[in-house]
Amino acid sequence: MTAPDTILARTGAVIARIARRLSGVAPHDGEAEERLRASFREACGRFKRLISANNKALEAMAHLEETLAGNTPYSLPYIRTQSTRIVSSVYQMIEALDTLAPGRYPALRQRFEAISGSIIPLLGTSPDMTGGPFIRSFADLTAASSDEVGSKAANLGELRNVAGLPVPDGFAVTASAFWHFMRASGLDEEVDRQLRLADPERLDRLYGACSHIQQRILATPVPEDLEQQLHAAGAALQARLTQPSQPSQPPYPPHPAHLAVRSSALGEDMPGQAFAGQYRSLLNVPPLQLPEAWREVIASKYGAEAVAYRMRNGLADRDTAVCVAVMPMLGSVAGGVLYTRNPMNARSDSMVIHAALGLPRGVVDGRLPTDRFVVQRSLPHAVQERHVAYKNEQYATASGEGVTRIPASPDEAERPSLSDDQLTRLAALASAVDSHYGTPQDVEWAMLPDDQFMLLQSRPLTMHEGHAARSLPAGAHILLQAGETASHGTACGHVVHVRKQADALGFPEGAVLAIPHAAPRWAPLLSRASAVLAGTGSSAGHLANVAREFGVPAIFGTGWKIDTLEAGSLVTVDADACAVLAGRVDALLAHATPPRPIMQGTPVHAILEEVISHIAPLNLTDPDGPDFRAANCATLHDLTRFCHQKAVEEMFRDGKDARFPKQLARQLYHGRPLQFWVVDLDDAFRDPPQGKLIPLENIASPPMHALWRGMMHIPWGGPPPIHARGFLAVLAESALDPGFEPAGASAYSMRNYFLVSSRFCTLQSRFGYHFCTVETLAGEEDAENFAAFRFRGGAADLDRRLLRVRLIADVLEEYGFRVRTIRDSLAARTEGLPQKDMLRALHVLGYLAMHTRQLDMVMSGSDAVRHYRDKIFGELGSILQEMQEAR
Repeated sequence: MTAPDTILARTGAVIARIARRLSGVAPHDGEAEERLRASFREACGRFKRLISANNKALEAMAHLEETLAGNTPYSLPYIRTQSTRIVSSVYQMIEALDTLAPGRYPALRQRFEAISGSIIPLLGTSPDMTGGPFIRSFADLTAASSDEVGSKAANLGELRNVAGLPVPDGFAVTASAFWHFMRASGLDEEVDRQLRLADPERLDRLYGACSHIQQRILATPVPEDLEQQLHAAGAALQARLTQPSQPSQPPYPPHPAHLAVRSSALGEDMPGQAFAGQYRSLLNVPPLQLPEAWREVIASKYGAEAVAYRMRNGLADRDTAVCVAVMPMLGSVAGGVLYTRNPMNARSDSMVIHAALGLPRGVVDGRLPTDRFVVQRSLPHAVQERHVAYKNEQYATASGEGVTRIPASPDEAERPSLSDDQLTRLAALASAVDSHYGTPQDVEWAMLPDDQFMLLQSRPLTMHEGHAARSLPAGAHILLQAGETASHGTACGHVVHVRKQADALGFPEGAVLAIPHAAPRWAPLLSRASAVLAGTGSSAGHLANVAREFGVPAIFGTGWKIDTLEAGSLVTVDADACAVLAGRVDALLAHATPPRPIMQGTPVHAILEEVISHIAPLNLTDPDGPDFRAANCATLHDLTRFCHQKAVEEMFRDGKDARFPKQLARQLYHGRPLQFWVVDLDDAFRDPPQGKLIPLENIASPPMHALWRGMMHIPWGGPPPIHARGFLAVLAESALDPGFEPAGASAYSMRNYFLVSSRFCTLQSRFGYHFCTVETLAGEEDAENFAAFRFRGGAADLDRRLLRVRLIADVLEEYGFRVRTIRDSLAARTEGLPQKDMLRALHVLGYLAMHTRQLDMVMSGSDAVRHYRDKIFGELGSILQEMQEAR
């Protein structure tokens, strides 16, 4: 790793020169003191960079901890970005400390290499999958092949070769082929860069990043060796189809057969993450177009719906290579999806069959009316329910390539798509699949013109306990009651109709999504939607699967009635009763199931937990203890703590080996000596100081005076009266938190320094249990002026510290500061103000630095926050009014 700021590496000589000069400089030798001051200004610049790197590292650590504890989707690139910032910042700190104390802490670099070496392997962009075959025949596959060809292709091989069930011939294009393509032209690195911009909570950024990635993939040629193997595998399949080796094989279309090119990604078709409809499958593909079709399918990995789905499920991009299953295109007369058990009622003895005329696509994409049959699981597989739709259209293969919708005759539209005999035979096939796996299965099937069934997919079925529909409250205004329960639950929100992509970009959090068709492309909105209503679709569609996985209540197949719902109206959706009611119906919402934590238990969540274990824990808590040594740094947080502590000591400590030129530091005097020291960086003193003290009135730094007046204008009354719970919170935090820093004698005796000039002032100080930093430039040039404030720490538990930091944030925002809070740390800034307004802002910062110490211990709830908020605003108003009158 190289240092991001090479200037830091050249500062050791400057500090060394300062040290050498100390022994020969008289206390008040003006010329020598000026030389020291100039050298010290350079050292301060290096020290300032160390502090800046420290702040960046701690901020990124807080981001990661907040993310781990929160409920917002995140991705591996996000973890990688924050971790890289931390690693880079810690490296800068180590480099800076080495310029302040060359060679004094050699163990720091060793510990840094060891800790970062534990983190980096967790954040790799792609796995090592080189050298594997690009093509695997279905004849060679079993369920154990899933890591190589994905679960969809592996399960087809399992059913074909082990269970002996009817599955088409075909082959799989492997994960090795995917990574060979992605690495051949650097696409894997470009994808990683773009995914850092993709935010599932910002749909415009998500769609923009995904569009860029897909365009790059589609514009990249397939490597020649891979293209040749794809054509060879396609030709071998054609040869097998024209000369079946088994008499039981079904008839296929005449040579050359067109192909079905279907995704089979790693992680797809797994329990709880089916990826239903998130990747693209291309049907009726001419054999010569196989390489282009394969590339188009793998590009679908970076569709917005697929990226949002992976983020929501905490799946790393590197772990989800898109393999592809290639099969002959079957011209089915009926097809659909069956559930070997009822997914909406795990206790029922039934299976559910969804069927459409023509190709199965009519069921899975949610666009066409479909039949639904409930069949007894046990012999003789009696048909228990029939729900026959009017099926006026069906999907069929187009004359050249692809598929098309064609009209069905009135007779076909009215009658069931499957006869009772066909339903019984299909149910027997489903039972065989269920028995083979021993778990409920979601099976895609097709019926060929010769009345034989073929299995096209099988994946684990997500089951739900039965939910008996409750009686709707008397007097409730029912706006709609129609359709089918696609996902259980009850929710409330404002209706938002979405018909095109532009509508989706503005979809608000917590709204009820109303769509004409239950199409998979709306899956990215499920992380925001409280419920989903669709005019077409069924519980067998892809979007229904995703809604159940995410726990979003859904009603599909409502027909035209969905258009009667007024946009923006507040409604309650009871999916179990297939009802939409006006307003908020608390009697129904009282039974609503709270949403599960989004990321908990996912692979990316596990990676973040592991990464944070090497970054965030703080073990070095006592600077005066015997264990506070570089060799004992176990995390990056330990390294930042050690570097910060030693840098402060190197710059400001007393003693014969001090590197800080103590002649430059004068103890502040205002009626008596105070526990503050002032360093003149340039022109901060009116007259040369006599002795070790500097009277406040001899300091010609308006920004320091403004800050000081804010700190001292109203005397601090000591710690706020603390009740028993607040005291216990402090004790609990001290006892249980390994990162807690007790304010012992050493901490309280740490000197507080002002580094000042006539226009500039910086204060780094510890007041009680919290740390604060103020840095400001307040001169005649408005554009250069700024004031920055950082605040973190506290003695009480996290909840009380959060209340305090939010209170401080409210105050600062009221006075025009831009504020960012991350857990119990705060950063605020204002800039570009005239000098008089900047000094006014420094009064505010000074007051808050002094008067909010130990306030966290009394933040017991909203009443306490309200009391101290009123007190703070009242006292600040008084200070600023007196300042105004003094002018």
